[in-house]
Amino acid sequence: MGVMHKEAISIRIVLHDFRSNWRSLLATDLVCKAVAFTVLSPLVTFAFNTFLFLAGRSVLADTDIAFFLLHPIGWFTAIVVGGGMLAIFGFEQAALMSTVLGQIQGQHVGTIPALRFAASQGYGIFQITWRLVARVLIVVAPFAAIGGVIYRALLTQHDINFYLTEKPPTFWIAALLIGIVMVTMTGVLLRLIAGCAFALQLFLFDEMSPKECLTISQRYAAGDRPKIISWCFGWFGFNAVTSTVVTLGVAMIGQATVKFTLVSLWTAVFAVGVILLVWTVLGLLTNAVAAASLSIVLARLYATNAQRMASNSSFALPAGGSISSRVTKGRVAGALAVSCIAASGIGASAIHNVQLKDDVQITAHRGASGKAPENTLASVNQAIADRTDWVEVDVQESKDGVVVVAHDSDLKKVSGVDTKIWEATADELRSIDIGSYFDPRFADERVPTLAEVLDACRGRSKLNIELKYYGHDENLEQRVIELVEQHEMQGDIVLMSLEAKGIKKAKHLRPDWTMGLLTAVAVGDLTRAEADFFAVNTKLATPTFIQAAHRKHKKVAVWTVNDPVTMSVMISRGVDNIITDYPELARRVLAERATMSPVERLTLELAVYLGSTPANLLRGD
Repeated sequence: MGVMHKEAISIRIVLHDFRSNWRSLLATDLVCKAVAFTVLSPLVTFAFNTFLFLAGRSVLADTDIAFFLLHPIGWFTAIVVGGGMLAIFGFEQAALMSTVLGQIQGQHVGTIPALRFAASQGYGIFQITWRLVARVLIVVAPFAAIGGVIYRALLTQHDINFYLTEKPPTFWIAALLIGIVMVTMTGVLLRLIAGCAFALQLFLFDEMSPKECLTISQRYAAGDRPKIISWCFGWFGFNAVTSTVVTLGVAMIGQATVKFTLVSLWTAVFAVGVILLVWTVLGLLTNAVAAASLSIVLARLYATNAQRMASNSSFALPAGGSISSRVTKGRVAGALAVSCIAASGIGASAIHNVQLKDDVQITAHRGASGKAPENTLASVNQAIADRTDWVEVDVQESKDGVVVVAHDSDLKKVSGVDTKIWEATADELRSIDIGSYFDPRFADERVPTLAEVLDACRGRSKLNIELKYYGHDENLEQRVIELVEQHEMQGDIVLMSLEAKGIKKAKHLRPDWTMGLLTAVAVGDLTRAEADFFAVNTKLATPTFIQAAHRKHKKVAVWTVNDPVTMSVMISRGVDNIITDYPELARRVLAERATMSPVERLTLELAVYLGSTPANLLRGD
C-alpha cells in the first residue's frame, strides 16, 4: 500500500498525482482520442453517404447538410456515435485510473499496461456505461414529459418564433415552470450520478460484476455524496475556466490575424485553418488535462472511501513489468498514426466527393456602383457586363411627374448641387453632371429615367425597382407599374421599399407581382410582414431568420455585401440573393465556392466571427 493511500483527497494530492503521472496520463488520453477518431470518423462518413444514396442526390446546398441530422439516419448516427464516445470515455477512464491507483499502491502502471488492462475489461465497461445511460434516461423521461406538457399547453397556440420574439406573459410562465422542472431534474441526476461515481472502479479494481457494481456504488457513495458533488463542481469549474481562457486567447489572436487576411476566400481559409489548427492542439491539451484530472479525483475518492477501505484495502491492478516485445510504444503510436491518416483520408474523400450547389442570385446595388457612379446608365450597363442576375435602382418622381432614377432626396452627394428631386423637372435634372464625382471619365452621366433603365435591361437582366418616398410622391406606384407594362417586363421585375404602405398599395394594384420589404431594423417577427421577400442587412440575416422566412415560403436578400468572405457566409446561410456594389466579385465568389469542400466553407463562417471586415476589399479588378 502506498504511503498516501489513506490521506484525504485535497488539491495538493491531486496536483501531486498529476505531476507524478502526467506523461502516462496525457499519452493514454491522446491514444484514446486517436482510437475514437479512427473508429467514429468512418462511421459518420458511411452514414452520410448512405443518407445521400437514399436521398438520390449528389448535389447539395450548404443548408441541406443540416437536414442530415434531422433524418432517421442522422438520429441513428447520433445515437451510435454518442454511445461509442461514452464507451470510449469509460475505456479511457479505466486506463487512466489504473495508472493513478497504481501509484497510490506503489506500483508503476505505464500507458501500454493501462490500455491493455482497459481493453481486457472492455465488454464490462460497455455494460456499465449503457446501464448508467439507461438509468439516466429513466430519470429524464418523466421530467421531459412534464416539460412537453407545459410546452404544449402554453406555447403552441402560435408559431414558436412569435413567443421567442414577442415574449408574452405565457412565455414567461412556461419558462418559469420549465425552469423549475429542469432544476429539479438536475438535482435528481446529480444524486444519481454521484451515487454511481464508484461503479467503474468497483468493476475494474474490486472485480465485481457490472450488474452489482452500480448498486454497491450507491451504498458506498451514500455518505460521500456532498463531497463527490463538490469535487465534481470544482473540477468542472476549473476546466471551464481553463477552456474559456484558451478560447479567448485564440480568439484574440485570430481577430488580430484574420482582419489582415480577408482579401479573398482562399487567404481567409488559410488563415482560419492555421488558427483552427492551433486551437485544436490547445484544445486537445486542455481536454487531456481535464480527463486526467477527473480520473485522479475519481480514483482518490474511491481509494479513500470509508466503506470500501473497510472491506478491502488493495486493488486488482494490471502488471506493470515487461510487455510483449511485439507491443511497443513506437508500434502503437505508428499504428494509431496510420489509422488516423486513413480515417482522415476516408472522411476527406467523402467530403470532397459531395458536390455543393449554391442556389443564390446576384443583384447589382444601384447598378455596379463600385465601378461606376450609382444609379446611372453606366452602372447599369457595367452590372450587366459583370453578369449580374438583377440590377437594383431607386426611383422617385420629378416635379413634372417623370419617374427618374435617384437614391437621395437631392443630388448633393453625387453632383455637389443640392437640388431636390421633386423641385426640378426631368430635363433640369438631366442638365446636372452626376458622374464626375466618381471619376472624370463619367462626366457625361446624367440622371436617367426609369424608362431608359427598362430599355437598358430588357432582355439582358432582371430589374429590382426600389420605391423611394420623401413625402412628395404623387402617384409613384401607378406610374412605375405603367412603365413596366409598357416595356412588357412584368415577369422580369420586382418592387421593394422601406415603406410598407407603399408595398401594400402596389400589391393592391398588382396582386400577382413580387413585392419586397427593405429593412435594417426589425422589432418582433419580421417574417409575418406582408411581403414576398425581405431585403435585410447582414445583422438581420441570421440562420434563424432565414429559416423562418423560408418556412413561410418567403425569400431573403441581404445588402450591401461587398467583401468575398461575408458573401460566402451569407450564401452558406441560405440567402436567396446577394445585393452588392460589385457583382463581378460576387460572380467570382460563386466560382471559387464551387471548388470548395464543406469544411473549407465552414472556415469562412468562422472568419466572420474571428475578424472584422477590412475596408480595402477586392474591387473586381
